[in-house]
Amino acid sequence: MREWSRPTIHTTTGHRQASWIELFFDLVFIASLVETIHFVETHLSEGIMSTLLFFLVFFIAPWIVWRSTTFYSDRYEENTSRHRLLLIVLMIPIGLFAYSVHHVVEGHVGWFVLSFLLSRLWLLFMWGSVRMTEEAQKRTFRILLIGHGTAILLVSLSYWFTFLPLVLLALVIELFQTLWTLRAHEQLPELTRNHLPERFGLFTMLILGEGVLGVIDLLATGDGLLLPFLLFLYLVCCFWIYYDQVIYRLYHPTAWHVYWWGMWNLGIVSSLLLVRSAFAGYASDDPEAILLFFSATLLFIWTTGGIGLTGQKDTVSLRMTRRFLQLRLLLTLLLIGSFFLFTPIVLLLMMLLSLLLILLQGMYYWTTHLRPSSEI
Repeated sequence: MREWSRPTIHTTTGHRQASWIELFFDLVFIASLVETIHFVETHLSEGIMSTLLFFLVFFIAPWIVWRSTTFYSDRYEENTSRHRLLLIVLMIPIGLFAYSVHHVVEGHVGWFVLSFLLSRLWLLFMWGSVRMTEEAQKRTFRILLIGHGTAILLVSLSYWFTFLPLVLLALVIELFQTLWTLRAHEQLPELTRNHLPERFGLFTMLILGEGVLGVIDLLATGDGLLLPFLLFLYLVCCFWIYYDQVIYRLYHPTAWHVYWWGMWNLGIVSSLLLVRSAFAGYASDDPEAILLFFSATLLFIWTTGGIGLTGQKDTVSLRMTRRFLQLRLLLTLLLIGSFFLFTPIVLLLMMLLSLLLILLQGMYYWTTHLRPSSEI
């Protein structure tokens, strides 16, 4: 029966939109994002470096599941009960990731380990139960089996031994295991070029939405309007920069460039999530929060500019990337000086001005080069 039959790899390319089950699947990540934000807000005073390390664990562990599922859907999604059930079941361990955050902080890592194991085992079942007609599919699954299997072993050991180093090592293995599958992906049908930017863009929109909620929280609990207003303008600039300079600049159509395009996006969404996590501390002039906000801003500036390195290789695209990086270098030097010279509110104004200049530069190239070429 077709509703429950194993899918075959898509052999056609073209335009396809995110499906309703993918959008529903994204909703569970809101809980994970919120818990991660609360963790950073609560524990930033205990030290920025230790907080960032735990942030990487709490955010990247479920993000890898989201990334893998996004690529799986692009390869194998069908509007069937089987596919819907696969994604709905996977939502359970993602919810457990969110639930496990405060337990890990208290020294109880069992729920995190369980959610990690369940999510990886289910991912392996998804990738391994498709109908494999090409040797490249089998090779890809073997690499995933080795990578996820090693990560599962390391995270399982973290239950009895030192938690943080073992989990971080497991995540590094999972982030880079896909590198070994790139040659196999080159032998399979090309990924749908509009679907992946849409999926990554929607995930970024979730984080920007959490930022807007953070602004509203400051309005409800704060003593003034200036900081929430400036933070809202900050988010508007981030939105505009991301969707002009990232989403509308497609990656070069090779598996290598698609992979690194996704990794640059990880840096972008991490920076936005850290910015949101620093809102409350910035309002109270907490030095750690100000440093986090400043560092995350620089990360956003460079990841949105550097992602062009994975883009098209025509003359206009190369010139755009070079100009984008040149402006970002000048603004980075200006911001570093501002960090040591100005008060937090003036520093925020300088960061906002920098983002505005980057936005205007991207708008120029969008109106003069990108949009005209997209309308041909």
